[in-house]
Amino acid sequence: MSLQAHIALRIGSLDVDAELTAAGCEVVGLLGPNAAGKTTLLRALAGLSPLRDSRVVLDGEVLDDTATGVRVPPERRRIGLVFQDYLLFPHLSALENVAFGLRARGVSRSDARRQAAEWLARLGLAEQRDARPKALSGGQAQRVALARALVTDPSLLLLDEPLAALDAGARAELRRELRRHLATFAGSCLLVTHDPLEAMTLADRLTVLEDGRITQTGTPEQVRAHPRSRYVAELVGLNLFRGRVTDGVVELSGGEELVAVDDDHLAGEAFAAVHPRAVALYRERPQGSPRNVWLGTAEGLEVAGDRVRVQISGPVPLVAEVTPAAVSALHLDDGGPVWASVKATEVVVYPA
Repeated sequence: MSLQAHIALRIGSLDVDAELTAAGCEVVGLLGPNAAGKTTLLRALAGLSPLRDSRVVLDGEVLDDTATGVRVPPERRRIGLVFQDYLLFPHLSALENVAFGLRARGVSRSDARRQAAEWLARLGLAEQRDARPKALSGGQAQRVALARALVTDPSLLLLDEPLAALDAGARAELRRELRRHLATFAGSCLLVTHDPLEAMTLADRLTVLEDGRITQTGTPEQVRAHPRSRYVAELVGLNLFRGRVTDGVVELSGGEELVAVDDDHLAGEAFAAVHPRAVALYRERPQGSPRNVWLGTAEGLEVAGDRVRVQISGPVPLVAEVTPAAVSALHLDDGGPVWASVKATEVVVYPA
């Protein structure tokens, strides 16, 4: 089972032009900022949005081809879709909601109800089969929506922020349950999420969409190690710079320089990533001869677990991650000028 899709469309000011692929049994996490076009892509794959210059092939079957006029209607596509707000039919019971997709495909009422009951039991909802959506908790509604998508045995499962409407406790529980079901799902899955933890734990591969374009794709480890945009860098918690590298020195657009260890002898356009924990802060210029030292201003503090993230503005804006003791000793909550230092060995440089 596999997906190969080129989606091009325009809705208002949103212009989408993206290539998407997914192999059988692969979960692809689709990330991106708000209004990047993530939900629009899912709707396009499901046949719910008009396309231009597009082609969608699922398991060898052409679902859309604007060049030849091929378009398979949504109800005939072997695609399951779970919306962010679930969109359960309020006048139907949980059982009838799950059975709806089968009935729309011509399955008899008795067989559809039997298969729906099996899926509700599999998801721990046997006792809620007769309940209407308004009587279900958020977690239960999410399970019903997932059962409705899976009962039709789709080749492609589309999940649009499936856990976003849940509170933190329910989200953690459902994340574990969703991971278990995806591990046994034989088809391909495209998961839209804004939660980096969700993406890193559920997806085999990540695809980043920004302003309607794919800006990066790779395994979670590859994306985490080598972000290729400021959005991705913030998502994985790294400082990211771009410039021209020569002999281990990255010249930034403002004329500042970052010195790195030149093991790979790179030259030309490059990214330089620095982990916030590698940034040391001082109130006075540090002694000795550190290669990367800049004067900036402490603009704000944010607690992150047992550390504190310090936003530094200046010629080289960056984020430092320090201990609460360092915040107290340096009086960082007062703001003001600070010196930031990064060892050359802590700067990771890779081609742009």
